[in-house]
Amino acid sequence: MRRRRTILAALAALGLLQSARPTAALERVLHTVERQLVEHAGEIVLEDRAGGVVLRTPSDQLHVIPAAQVRNRSTDDRPFELLDAKGLAEELLKELPADFRVHHSKNYVVCYNTTAAYAKWCSSLLERLQKGFVSYWKKRGCEVAAPQRPLPVIVFSDEASYLQHAVPELGASARNVIGYYSMATNRIIMYDLTGAQAVVRGFSNSGSRADIVSLLTLPAAEPLVATIVHEATHQISFNCGLQKRFADNPVWMSEGLAEFFETPDLRSTRGWAGIGEVNSSRWELYQANEAAGRLLPFEQIVGGDDVFRNPQTAVDAYAQAWALTYFLVKWRQQEYVAYLQAIAAKPQLVEVKPAARLEEFRKHFGDLQQLESEFQRQMSRIR
Repeated sequence: MRRRRTILAALAALGLLQSARPTAALERVLHTVERQLVEHAGEIVLEDRAGGVVLRTPSDQLHVIPAAQVRNRSTDDRPFELLDAKGLAEELLKELPADFRVHHSKNYVVCYNTTAAYAKWCSSLLERLQKGFVSYWKKRGCEVAAPQRPLPVIVFSDEASYLQHAVPELGASARNVIGYYSMATNRIIMYDLTGAQAVVRGFSNSGSRADIVSLLTLPAAEPLVATIVHEATHQISFNCGLQKRFADNPVWMSEGLAEFFETPDLRSTRGWAGIGEVNSSRWELYQANEAAGRLLPFEQIVGGDDVFRNPQTAVDAYAQAWALTYFLVKWRQQEYVAYLQAIAAKPQLVEVKPAARLEEFRKHFGDLQQLESEFQRQMSRIR
């Protein structure tokens, strides 16, 4: 999940009001982007006193437009509506190179320039994940539902073409990830993992069904498939009602959720074991840190996001976020569900201070020292 801090910083600079101005009409905003005139049409989500806006387009993208860049605004007679699958596919293809094609599944629009087999494999994986995700939280009392509109996925044929697209959005960090969910565009962007590995492993038909199966039998596939599932979990979570885009979602909660679902199953071509199994890579790191006395204090994990942003602590913080999520889902499920719902009910674009975050956490889970003792006791039982 990327660009959250960049977008929030831009919104803070705008001084946006929290009172969105609901309208059924389509609004057109002519504005400058890097000295070029661009027009976007959609609904105004938020507006500041100077005339800066956050605009939601029919493809469900959020555009932050400062007042200084606005050149003209007009209202269309047509109502605002999100695009259907066909319209979303057409919109995506306009932005992508000419060799891209579209694969439609029940809940996804996959635009790709790799093989059709790989696109179908991706959509099959994501469909199973979405079905399992929504069902899992429904059974636990959460008011969630499958997204009403298809979700967009872009799959590049190789790492080089993926980076051409990703670097302008992620910067240098794009080289460190094989895929990501963009909260601003609401898209998953990735590349064909089998194509990236084909030359090294001597495959003759990059991206074929045989290559996909071969990839999933290799130990190296585990973190690759886990990344796809991780980013897809973010997208589903922000589109099914469990989380709200641009609300103050604590990083430990968002990332812990994604890690809880990311465990792949290398014994199956579906590449995903299901929900709630022990995430071995996160668990092993957590155990090592616990044995060495390097666990981060609860206050740092749940009260703020700095330990996740600091390169020196990020990997350890992610492992601890998985462990905390696993513990809360398994042994404090009712309180955890209530906590998720309380966070989802918060207004968008309002930053919550660490003290308030801690108070919210204590409200649902009680004294931190007692919880930490229970956490360590229960986690010590995992084998």
